[in-house]
Amino acid sequence: MAIAEIHVTLKPTLLDAQGATVLKALHNLGHTQVQNVRIGKYITVEVNDALIGPALQQELDRMCTELLANPVIEDYDITLGTEPGAPLTSATVLTQSAPVIATTPTAAAPLTNFSASTAPPPSALTVSEQIAAGQISPSEVGTPDPLTMEYNRYEGLPAPERLALQELAWQKHGNWILQQLNDRRAAWILCIGGEVVESGVTLDSMPTEAQRDRLGRSRGMVPWVFVRPPA
Repeated sequence: MAIAEIHVTLKPTLLDAQGATVLKALHNLGHTQVQNVRIGKYITVEVNDALIGPALQQELDRMCTELLANPVIEDYDITLGTEPGAPLTSATVLTQSAPVIATTPTAAAPLTNFSASTAPPPSALTVSEQIAAGQISPSEVGTPDPLTMEYNRYEGLPAPERLALQELAWQKHGNWILQQLNDRRAAWILCIGGEVVESGVTLDSMPTEAQRDRLGRSRGMVPWVFVRPPA
């Protein structure tokens, strides 16, 4: 019997709200040496001996893309062992990569970070997921640039759709976002309408979700928070 350990995490460029909350709590408890916290899922799957080798890895990959992870906004890796409690010795490579960064702040780069082998079938994808997977372009469905998106249109979207739009913003404007972070020597920036309105040098100083919602409603545009990717 094969035992698979699956670790699922948000893509590194996406704001991990749970992680930020835990980071702030740790700092309040005096653990100020902590620089970042990311929250993920840990899953174990036991598979009988009917599947081995590449067939087993392919099946586990399908489980992740179809149910256990959301490839649009999450990364996952799979580690295989052979007996319960035994050391896990072989691992697949990370099946999802960080977003491709555009060469200019305003030009949309090809969305190539999802391969055909790891993306869910087209029929299983939402519109935002199809955009992020490069199957359709924003212009085909009238999706605005995330940085200039109206808040009332964004507010009613479920969390996965919001994260997919944030991923799209990184892919379209990654160079510009990184430049703004570097110019301010910031750990995060808050952007509204393509303009940086606030920044901070530590992650625990980020505005809360409630504060961002109030700001979005008052200004009528989405207040995006972009966090510096891990080195």
